[in-house]
Amino acid sequence: GHDQRHGFETRPLGEYGAIHPGASRQGAPLFQNISQATTGQSRIAVESAGRGYASYHVFDETVADFTSNWLQEKARTPSDRPFAAVTGFLLPHCPFVGHKELFDYYYDRVDIPEHTPNEPAAIRKFKQIRGLYPPLPEERIRVARAAYFAMCEFLDTQIGKILNTLLETGLDKNTLVIYCSDHGEMAGEHGCWWKSSYYEGSVGVPLIISQPGVVPQNTVSDLICNLIDIGPTLIDMADGDPLPDADGQSFWPLLTGGQASNHSNETFSEHLGREGIPSCMIRTGPWKCYTYHDATPPVLYNLQDDPGELHDLGTDARHGAIRTALLHRLYEHWDPNAVLQESAILNRDMDVLTRWGRKIQPRLEDTFPVPEGAEELELL
Repeated sequence: GHDQRHGFETRPLGEYGAIHPGASRQGAPLFQNISQATTGQSRIAVESAGRGYASYHVFDETVADFTSNWLQEKARTPSDRPFAAVTGFLLPHCPFVGHKELFDYYYDRVDIPEHTPNEPAAIRKFKQIRGLYPPLPEERIRVARAAYFAMCEFLDTQIGKILNTLLETGLDKNTLVIYCSDHGEMAGEHGCWWKSSYYEGSVGVPLIISQPGVVPQNTVSDLICNLIDIGPTLIDMADGDPLPDADGQSFWPLLTGGQASNHSNETFSEHLGREGIPSCMIRTGPWKCYTYHDATPPVLYNLQDDPGELHDLGTDARHGAIRTALLHRLYEHWDPNAVLQESAILNRDMDVLTRWGRKIQPRLEDTFPVPEGAEELELL
């Protein structure tokens, strides 16, 4: 919709693909020689992998340049007023297209994940819906994984530009930097790709935070947290009043060398995707349990004993007590019927917005103008 800035004062660069529902795209198409289907969760996204350069690469390079320029301007005009800047990248999102030199580097270095024995029924359903049966040939997996790791390193380079700018301008001395992602990528592990499963590779996200002299260097925490904890953490850092009725919890004391003594050390994740079936996961201590709102058996892992999630304990009678306790805790926060009712309302509202957009064709000034020729592709 129109709320592209959502509280920010300025937006030096528009959103990739910003568009009102129902309206036609502005500017050049996002892809010229790559099928739009390769951005979704279907077999073609893996089968169409290769080496090259896509508009996602162009966007991320442009984002890094704009961010660096904005920081340089900030340094030239110092102010006592703090700033908060958000920089959003697209890579390493599929389509799996790796920059040529990086793709060639990783092609012979990637491994081929082994098949997971006795995988849960929920994962078999996930694969069936997305066309992952029969299993992909090893060469397809190798190509897509090489492209994925190449995209990761390409993104690392862009982030490096921004961190170097902070260092060169001296802004690094008093800037809190947070790197995170909205979801993971299975990249062939357990025979799965993309997000939307509850394997750690999908539901777990990176969270790297630094501030010289404030956040101790080279420390790792096994505290279980969630992206919704970042907002309360930033408010806590700025000594602001806590948000009322917030679900997230601040882990600022932990970041500054103390203890997050009041943190629950558990998290939940929900999904309602192409299956059309609500599902929910709880993670607490070493345990992960998730269930679907159908006859699919619940899934249970002990990540301390089984970090690779190879042994589902969801139907193991010896673990009935912990499974029952976790499901009870999960249902304290989750009502699948309410999820379906709310989703129906959201779909109804989206239908109205889409019909309005199709009729009015509103233009959004915050749309990133994809340049012509921003694509070189060699499918392998």
